[in-house]
Amino acid sequence: MIEWINEKYGTNFTEEELTNIKDFSLLWNIFENLVCGNHCNVNRLDQRLNPVEFQIADFQENFQYFKNRYTENGTTNGRFEHLNFRNGDRKEFVANVLLSNDNVTSDIVLALSIIVFRYRNNLFHGLKNFMQIDLQEENFRNANQVIKSILTHF
Repeated sequence: MIEWINEKYGTNFTEEELTNIKDFSLLWNIFENLVCGNHCNVNRLDQRLNPVEFQIADFQENFQYFKNRYTENGTTNGRFEHLNFRNGDRKEFVANVLLSNDNVTSDIVLALSIIVFRYRNNLFHGLKNFMQIDLQEENFRNANQVIKSILTHF
């Protein structure tokens, strides 16, 4: 399929560059089924994740990655805006968690899961530029780790 996409659209994707993005599709399917009852939204994420006693160590590396990606000089950046938050996605909450050094684990996990949810929506609804999707590999590697850490509790 990658060969066909490369020929059809003039891209130069490799299997390695797309592994994490392809894995994300399967992991998201499992996540949405087990965690969200096949209907994910931010309120459901909050309801399902808040009672779980997560360990911050399981999320620290990913939190630091997303914090570095979406903030600079004490504020969110343009990349943060490209997450394309919708009404109800708690954009200000996510920004506050990323900008604060004094968060509780449940807030960090919820903020990370909202970022992953935005990746899901942006990918599956065509908002991510498919011609440059290979440049998103590190984002999806971190998103996959967040999902995996959450799924260990479900």
